Amino acid sequence: MTRHRSYSDHEIARYVLGLDMPERTADIQARLAHDDAAAARALKWEAYFLGIVDALPVQPPPDAVLDRIRQSLGMDAEEPPVVSEARPAGDNPHADPADNQPRHRTRPGPRRLRRGRVALAAGIGVALCLAALALWASLQPPPTGTIIQQPVHLDRH
Repeated sequence: MTRHRSYSDHEIARYVLGLDMPERTADIQARLAHDDAAAARALKWEAYFLGIVDALPVQPPPDAVLDRIRQSLGMDAEEPPVVSEARPAGDNPHADPADNQPRHRTRPGPRRLRRGRVALAAGIGVALCLAALALWASLQPPPTGTIIQQPVHLDRH
């Protein structure tokens, strides 16, 4: 069994942010795979950092950054950027003023909501299939004929 060193809370937070040294990440990942307490601390930090990110307003990247990305991908400068179609947070005339206030996420995200809807649909589908099977079985005519039961004698030698 391989022994992994224990990591502090700050070292795990640095790993979650992706700021740790590349040569240490494999050891930290192995530690997280075998140590439930360390994995729980990593999940705690991930939830904490995601809460901060969720509170930030949507901000499109600067044009210089988009130009460098286009150059590295080999795209032409004339191609319209997809990101520029996004509106800044204050441009929506139908937005509720309370939406601009940073808040903690209290409702499930779209992915979790989608999973819940899929699970609900699957459960309803299974229930309908079972109900149809029960109805079909109850509508079948009873078996006809005589059932004969005969004792079986086993010879012991």
